[in-house]
Amino acid sequence: MSGAVPHVSMEWLDDYMKRLGSSRNPPQEPATTSRKPIKKLALYSHAKRVAVPLRAAEGKMSKTEERYRRDVLNGGGRFEPVSLRLPGGGRYTPDFMTIDDGVVTFHEVKGSYRLGSQGRAYTAFHEAAAYYPMWRFVWAHWTGKTWEVSTIAEDGDLTGS
Repeated sequence: MSGAVPHVSMEWLDDYMKRLGSSRNPPQEPATTSRKPIKKLALYSHAKRVAVPLRAAEGKMSKTEERYRRDVLNGGGRFEPVSLRLPGGGRYTPDFMTIDDGVVTFHEVKGSYRLGSQGRAYTAFHEAAAYYPMWRFVWAHWTGKTWEVSTIAEDGDLTGS
């Protein structure tokens, strides 16, 4: 790869997203089944005896993601705007995308409670960073008190910033 970083702007991204328009999410035909949909559950809280959903509804931010957008991105960035194809056939959808000085930056946000899916997200994050070196990748972890924000260095390791 030439090492040149493609230059894009928020105006270009807005125009691109408008051009995608309705083709991005085509209407779904209603399911014709008598079975009830199954909700995915992450854990069972013994204290309150209620089931907790695995994550926020698709397209909705979790409280940790809302906090990151407010505290670190100052209300900016786009939430889950793209899904990147990985070399093994998988996909990676970063939590946020920003454009800083013409460089596309993808942000992955994790909370203080570690779910089993965090390891898979960490692996996909590193795969995407290796496969797309022209973009910047940021891993943000909420410790319960502060944000630990790291970026992928050229050698593929996380470095604090």
